[in-house]
Amino acid sequence: MWITKEFLDTVGRRSPMARSSMVQAGDKLRINALINALISIGACEITREDIADLELEIKEKRFSFTPAPIKFVMLDNTTFSKFEPLMTPLDLEYSHMRNGVIGIREKRDA
Repeated sequence: MWITKEFLDTVGRRSPMARSSMVQAGDKLRINALINALISIGACEITREDIADLELEIKEKRFSFTPAPIKFVMLDNTTFSKFEPLMTPLDLEYSHMRNGVIGIREKRDA
């Protein structure tokens, strides 16, 4: 969300609408940073069937700036390499929406 000077002048800088917009704009930046961090660490598409087959534990993390908790499983490098890596923010968001969970690489090779 882009907050323009005209918008702030129109609604008033201290109005509830302006304050809410500022919070939403800040949250969007934090969400983008989280998505980019997950891609950098290593994220992959994994289904609930794969999780059941591998007997993995689904973890859940709630961030104050996300609308819903993020569900994920931690994968070692060997297991992680069996799945398709998510290379773009859009891929990560679609994968989480489609499967309700994402795989995250537990540790990078040294």
